[in-house]
Amino acid sequence: MTVNFLLQATRVLNVGNYDEDELKMIYNFLTSVDNDVLIDYNMNCTILSYDNDLHLYIEILDAIMFIYEEREEYEKCSVIKSKKEESIKIMNKTTI
Repeated sequence: MTVNFLLQATRVLNVGNYDEDELKMIYNFLTSVDNDVLIDYNMNCTILSYDNDLHLYIEILDAIMFIYEEREEYEKCSVIKSKKEESIKIMNKTTI
């Protein structure tokens, strides 16, 4: 998917006007992104206020993790945390 999906997910999560289907769709997308896509996000900067698109992805992971922590859905939080750690490793690997 494109960065447009990430932008839309950011808006939906920050406004807080989402239903369960939207939340599930965002969660499924975020957790299904493979390393090739993460590397691509790291190499592109679509939005000037971010260093790269991977920063936006990580910001969305943080937002959705907060929602699931509030709901005490810790299994989902664990999966999201793993994706965040993968993303940070990719970011650190290419910036060194």
